[in-house]
Amino acid sequence: MINLINKKSSYIIILMTLLTGFTLYSCSKSSYQEEKLATVIEPSFQYNLEFNDIDIMYSDSLYYELEFDMIGMDALDMLIKIDDSLYDSIIIADIDSSTDILSGYIPLNPNGMDINISFIDSDVIVSNEDHALPAIRDIEVLTFTANGSNKYFNSLFEGNKIVNNKNIIYDKFKNYDFANTEVIILNDLDILSEKMIVQLQKFLLNEGYIFVLMNENIIENNKLFYSLGYPKVKAIRGSSRNQFFSMTDEGFLNEHSFQSRDLIDNSQLYRYFELKNVEEEFTKITISTKDPLLLEKEVLGGKIFFLTTKIDSDWSNNSFNLVLKDIFNRVFFQRLLTDES
Repeated sequence: MINLINKKSSYIIILMTLLTGFTLYSCSKSSYQEEKLATVIEPSFQYNLEFNDIDIMYSDSLYYELEFDMIGMDALDMLIKIDDSLYDSIIIADIDSSTDILSGYIPLNPNGMDINISFIDSDVIVSNEDHALPAIRDIEVLTFTANGSNKYFNSLFEGNKIVNNKNIIYDKFKNYDFANTEVIILNDLDILSEKMIVQLQKFLLNEGYIFVLMNENIIENNKLFYSLGYPKVKAIRGSSRNQFFSMTDEGFLNEHSFQSRDLIDNSQLYRYFELKNVEEEFTKITISTKDPLLLEKEVLGGKIFFLTTKIDSDWSNNSFNLVLKDIFNRVFFQRLLTDES
């Protein structure tokens, strides 16, 4: 009888042990599942959309590039509208890379256009972005040089369908009527007459744009500093191609011409004008020495740009020449935007 009771007690103990173990396992499994659910990543869509706006000067279409990253999502619908009308619908999908890139072209309207890009997931707009382009029209440009037409300088405007550039030898210039001119370029001039300074001031008062490629003989010209905002030059930095300076775009080019990035990275400056005062608030492109390469100033209601290097193979490499072309295009595009505003 005692043995029977002991056996019965043993069975009970074993059964209780099994139940306890099962309960602990169940709790542990439940806790693991809850923890697993808690660590599930929320779906997200991150992107960077860029338009190469200066295409309006050369092409009938606008190039765009979309860089995106999807998490917890398989695909989205990308809708492109032009002036409120649907132009295209594209399915963008995650292809299991860290970052995906999609590019394409949108037809241009010469009268200006409003572009809307929306990203939709199951009929829900995840993100929405607007982009406007100005009307396309001709821009009249006057370029003053000391020695007449420059073959390379003229190549900066080749293929540009909106820029009408006229080269003038400064010493032979007699007509100071700038009524139909929107941009004046002063290319490596070592002196400006009193009359020319006054006419340039009037030009700025009419919201004109001036672009100055600086000359070393302007170094001590205080009159230009006070009348036209010319920066004061301290010295010429650099001496040979054995040493070069790189540059950084402070957003000036990238805002409307993101394809300039590679050109900037490959550009080399051998010489430049070091300024007495580093005017950071006006600096749009910076040299690796923290000196400005391009300045933009508002003077008398207009704008004046200063480039602190020269168009010369002893001053920069070929990649910089292409950057300079984009710099001019950026100025011309800004001129179009000024008209829109």
